[in-house]
Amino acid sequence: MQKSRNKQVYEEASEWVVALHLGEMDAAAREQLDDWFRRSPEHIRAFLQISCLCEELEDSKLDLGYSLEDLIARARSSPNVIALEGESGASSRRGPDPSSRGSVSTLRVGIARLSRLFSWRSALLASLALACLGFGLVGLNAYRNTVFATATGEQRLVHLADGSTIELNSESRVRIRFSERERDVELLEGQALFEVAKDHTRPFVVRSGGTRVRAVGTQFDVYRRVSGTQVTVVEGRVAVFAQEASPPAQLASDRSPGIAGSPSVLVSTGEQVTVTDQEVPKPHAANLRAATAWTQRELVFEMTPLAEVAQEFNRYNTRKLVISDPTVAAFHVTGIFPSADAGLLLRFLRAQQGINVVEAGGEIRISRK
Repeated sequence: MQKSRNKQVYEEASEWVVALHLGEMDAAAREQLDDWFRRSPEHIRAFLQISCLCEELEDSKLDLGYSLEDLIARARSSPNVIALEGESGASSRRGPDPSSRGSVSTLRVGIARLSRLFSWRSALLASLALACLGFGLVGLNAYRNTVFATATGEQRLVHLADGSTIELNSESRVRIRFSERERDVELLEGQALFEVAKDHTRPFVVRSGGTRVRAVGTQFDVYRRVSGTQVTVVEGRVAVFAQEASPPAQLASDRSPGIAGSPSVLVSTGEQVTVTDQEVPKPHAANLRAATAWTQRELVFEMTPLAEVAQEFNRYNTRKLVISDPTVAAFHVTGIFPSADAGLLLRFLRAQQGINVVEAGGEIRISRK
């Protein structure tokens, strides 16, 4: 399956390179190429490799007014396109990697297409370039230490090579490590909604500190908070592990063979659990509307302390809510508010007796009257 996917990627890359070389690119086609670049870092790598062969074949630009440098700059301008490990010049100086032989063979598809355009001398140069290129191919069938991140107020949808998706909330970061045996994602900070493509031969594991969430095909939200990792299952079922925590009494005997010695709980559709360093509590019914409201750029609060409201609001806005009087930190807020617009929330707070709201420069200060 993976070899077939690699072959298809190289075939598509070859078609794009040929179209550029022949000048068969109008504005619509260029937009399609940009979209193709953004779908996967594998596409960027395949295009670069085929393009390098073209440069060896003959010293010419691909398209007047739309150079290779312009293409790569535009493609890499997308935050979703991250350089893969092994693309540095140093990698080409290493000896051949046996694991890359299958990937190298798929490049011959591109060579066959390109050879129609060039002379026998160029074809010979292409063969030499292909042999040299084989030395530097590493891990084309996997993401290796690929990091995706969002800034304040930014959200992003990441499409993975296996068909899964990761929707990143504001101020969030994930590191992806895919291999032939496991799909591993580490939530370094923030929050993400995972929609996992089914693959029983490769479990999908999300790591957040000492917490592990194991799934096969499901949709779930993981929020890495200071107090612990909150897991909410939207559809399907996941196993949640914590290496150091103690399991709930009724699940004390449940051990996972995948993570030796780690207590686990099963969390099903509509359930939520918050794992800490001390325990893995029993799952409880979740408010899915509240847990996933951020995907609609909304914040849903139910008797939520004002201190937590401010913390959530500040993830989406550069103008920060500052609670200057600790006595109002425990004031409870209930309602639905736009995440990127403070107007409705400020009107709500100003309507409350005993609360004073002052907007000063880059801050919104909240205190007791």
